[in-house]
Amino acid sequence: MLTFDPTTTSGAALADLFRTWCKLRGDDPEGEVAGCDMMNALQATFKDLGLDVGGPVTQLEVPAGHRVFTVIGLDCDHSDTLYVAHVMPGEYAHAGVELETSEEHFGRWADTFTASSADAAAEMARRQVEGGDPGGNADRILIPTEPEDDETIPHGYPSELVGALRDALTDWFEGHTEYARPRAVSFHVTFDYEDGPAWSEYDPTLHYDGAPVREEQSAISFHRTLVAEALVELDEWWRPDGGDRLRIALPTN
Repeated sequence: MLTFDPTTTSGAALADLFRTWCKLRGDDPEGEVAGCDMMNALQATFKDLGLDVGGPVTQLEVPAGHRVFTVIGLDCDHSDTLYVAHVMPGEYAHAGVELETSEEHFGRWADTFTASSADAAAEMARRQVEGGDPGGNADRILIPTEPEDDETIPHGYPSELVGALRDALTDWFEGHTEYARPRAVSFHVTFDYEDGPAWSEYDPTLHYDGAPVREEQSAISFHRTLVAEALVELDEWWRPDGGDRLRIALPTN
């Protein structure tokens, strides 16, 4: 029987994929999951594992003389520099415990690499961070979103969470061509849940460019989609207040 270790990079990715499945399915054990939403989640998992979804199957082959290493270090909040502290054989990037304190201007960082040696893995890690793709597992403080001109982002929601919602909305409209793609989408607060106010996954307002600018109160339901999952992540970060509005701009075609 196959098993997985959630403290490894691949095990954590598989666990996250199953959590996504459960959220999309809902509380009904026999609930259906939209195929396009699950495909998006599966592609995201492949990317998290460092796989190119458009690449060849040979990506899965470990080159001769190579093995998996975990690189641990510190990344800096004012430069694309990784300070490598330790390299160990095996997958342990997800095994670290996030601490309540951190070093000023630094975040603890870990990621796994397939390399011919520990030194080669360390160099791959440095190049990854210096190339502008920090990746890895870091406990750096999340940076509040700098809203676009036509966005409204309350409570200093982190750019990572807002970006996930924007990506989920973009993918949803690409898969639902019966709706004209809006310039922005606004969400209101609902009090229908027992655990308090939350961003509603129903009836968003769609904003369209033009002369004059047009707004449309839609009857769209994002229930059991990655959009709903992204809204829950925002709720868990900071519960909205009754009069809050959340407006997310979508990328232009």
